[in-house]
Amino acid sequence: MTFKCTVCLLAVSFPAISSAAELGPETLRAWDDYIRRVDSRTRSGVGRNDPFLWTDQDPQRAERVRRGEILTASGVGANGTQDVPRGLIHHWIGAAFIPGVTAAQVFAVVDDYNRYNQFYRPTVIDAALLSRSAEGSSGEEDRFRVRYAQKVLFTSEVLVSDYQERRIRRDERRWYSVTQSTRIQEFRDGDDKGNNSAVEDQGSRYIWRIYCITRYEQRDGGVYVEQENIVLSRSIPISLRWLVEPVVHRLSRDLTATSLQRTREAVRLNAQAPSPSLPVKSGG
Repeated sequence: MTFKCTVCLLAVSFPAISSAAELGPETLRAWDDYIRRVDSRTRSGVGRNDPFLWTDQDPQRAERVRRGEILTASGVGANGTQDVPRGLIHHWIGAAFIPGVTAAQVFAVVDDYNRYNQFYRPTVIDAALLSRSAEGSSGEEDRFRVRYAQKVLFTSEVLVSDYQERRIRRDERRWYSVTQSTRIQEFRDGDDKGNNSAVEDQGSRYIWRIYCITRYEQRDGGVYVEQENIVLSRSIPISLRWLVEPVVHRLSRDLTATSLQRTREAVRLNAQAPSPSLPVKSGG
């Protein structure tokens, strides 16, 4: 898992439950409609007079996060999932506060792809920056690749995912980024180079699409970080739902919390070290 794409690990955690269906137009339309609604809410939520953070929508929630708790909640329904034609949308949100640091110090960690295998081990084998754009009116853009590993029964599985991330600076203390998958591919038993071509709509045996929104706000002597993870997956077979769905819900929630926890630990440790190994994008 990584901070920018926590939910990818679902693909190698439940490889046996996937149906053989391909991503069809009905499923894709439902996903696109859902993401459009999320994007619209995100844009309206960064207005000058609206709460920028999910944390600030509830005074008790804000107090708990400021005290150091890492909170998670369903982004849709009671269990964080929504059925769509021949598919399932998973949606979770989490929040954490990192005291005593600046936004620049947070970005020094989340942009340091070369060290993801240290920050998010053992599930991340490696990660790499593929390209980085200059800052423009639409923000800055990174393209990066992450390789995840998971032991499933007697075989090792590797998930290789490519992402595109755009970070936008709202003002002098607030930023938000949108990260989405551009390729998801599985490998087994060492066949994990990740450089061969893949059909995007095929995805992994479980996951078709990944979409993450991250918000940062520097205030109160530290930085608030929120992560919203949204995934389009194949449906869970009806015969297995009673067994599998509670586990999937718990794993999705726990992965979001664990990602925020490991990021907070990495930021605190990195803040005591010399300057980062990769240039920090503007916004610090």
